[in-house]
Amino acid sequence: MSVQGQVRDVKHGGIGEVEAGKGVITRYADGRATRFTFKTKFDRVPNVQITPILGGQYEAFRNFWLYHLHPTGGPAVDESGFYLGICGDTGQTINFEYLAIAVYTAGDE
Repeated sequence: MSVQGQVRDVKHGGIGEVEAGKGVITRYADGRATRFTFKTKFDRVPNVQITPILGGQYEAFRNFWLYHLHPTGGPAVDESGFYLGICGDTGQTINFEYLAIAVYTAGDE
């Protein structure tokens, strides 16, 4: 599930793009990163924020780390999507929310 849109200014026109959504990532035995694709390609590379969704108060906490990492050493985020890795127990699954934002200055589109 995701939602995307543009930020507009009456004087300057389009000045940014945004997409927010949810995803699920699983820790694989080989530690590989997972690729997530945006619904709509951004005009330039956005900033991506990841927020894990933790279990309820009665659910046992299992330690983990989420990180951006391109499998071949390139940029982890590009105009089309992002790579996300998880450090934790093999088979561990984490739900997360993401927010991708690209902001432009006037005349920069």
